[in-house]
Amino acid sequence: MTLSNLIRKGGLARIVTATSATLATQEATSPATVAQVAAVAVAEPVVAMAAEEEMSIRAWLAHIEETDVDIIVKVLKKCRADAAARAYFLWRAEEVPRAVPDYDDRRNCLQCVNLALGGLCLAARRGEIIANPIYHPVDDVPRRCEGYAPGPDDSDRRPGHERWPGLTARTAETET
Repeated sequence: MTLSNLIRKGGLARIVTATSATLATQEATSPATVAQVAAVAVAEPVVAMAAEEEMSIRAWLAHIEETDVDIIVKVLKKCRADAAARAYFLWRAEEVPRAVPDYDDRRNCLQCVNLALGGLCLAARRGEIIANPIYHPVDDVPRRCEGYAPGPDDSDRRPGHERWPGLTARTAETET
């Protein structure tokens, strides 16, 4: 796209510097030549907003429960045209809570069949894990436990010592 087209379309509305070129001469053994005079234009057009940036801003607008389509369009238009506004809204978008990754393989004790009704860990009671026989774990904290026994809703049917083999001292000794 030519500079004049950019100017006509408003693409250079923010910052434009036009500098006339100066005459230049070459000093060498050959006769001096004069460079042709040309107008040089240096423009800083607005950089297009990345798709991730737009998604972040839209997520923030949803987070603050902004549903007015006109306002959403105005905010996005402003962010496309003004780098400072975009930076501000991207900063605000950091407020949006991030989802817990799907690949988290930890389980909490409430999902384990070894958790008795009173909160007692039956794996500790049987001596299957290194813990006090009357161990009552914090049952809603995700963790990896060698004594984990999958509940009926867990699609991965492997017990803890198979899922996370590096947890037990016995496994670590046999691997070396």
